[in-house]
Amino acid sequence: MSDSVYTPIVNPVTGLEHNVLPLIKSIKAPQALLYVGNSFFFFNNGAHRYVRRLLQKSPNPPKYRGNLVAINGASLSWHDVESYFRPNAISSYSFSDENKVVFRDPNGVLWDSVILHDSSQGPIHPELAEDFRNFAKKDSDICRQHNATPIFVISWAYADCPEMTAQLADAITSVANENEAIAVPAGLAFALARKKNPDVPLYISDKRHPTPAGSYLLACTIISSLFGIDVTEIDFATEIEPDLARFLREVAQETTDCFFSRK
Repeated sequence: MSDSVYTPIVNPVTGLEHNVLPLIKSIKAPQALLYVGNSFFFFNNGAHRYVRRLLQKSPNPPKYRGNLVAINGASLSWHDVESYFRPNAISSYSFSDENKVVFRDPNGVLWDSVILHDSSQGPIHPELAEDFRNFAKKDSDICRQHNATPIFVISWAYADCPEMTAQLADAITSVANENEAIAVPAGLAFALARKKNPDVPLYISDKRHPTPAGSYLLACTIISSLFGIDVTEIDFATEIEPDLARFLREVAQETTDCFFSRK
């Protein structure tokens, strides 16, 4: 389906392209966040890297560390989330500015939050949707058994399949609601950015994976959703052209304000 013949769904409450409203609208800001997903997370050296760098430039930088476990093409069923809570494994050490090994306190909190991302079609594919729902519950339960908050990400439509926006938003928000979890509306931010500027460069040539601008928008939407930070106040463009970065921060903030009915 082409953009020219597709008529977007518009939610009368939020003004965004979805039907299902989120039940969970805020959480305690993560201090130790694990990203579990696929190439949509790891493109451009990782969405987690953009989040970290943007948070460092926020007006009052929060205490935060994050790490990424991503498998190319993965659905949640490919991940052994229980194993990511193993002691002395992921995030057991880091390096100081002097290149010294710094071991994390094994008695401290490993992850207080886990952000879960299924494959780009998994939540809406007729052969995979039930698998997504089952593993979303399984992984949410695992997170809570380890005192970590599960988080879901609403993925974005392919550039040439805009109808996927509402389909993904509704499927993922529904599953997040079932698991009493928050859903980060990244896909809705992509759609809003394209509505405001159809030429915004969010996709590489495959029309699926993010450009650096797409990863930047994803990171801004994560920050605005989870950290209670107004990303329009973060004047930091990473490698993005400054005017484009400002536009993307504004879109991310508008999306989360509308989706979560915060203003």
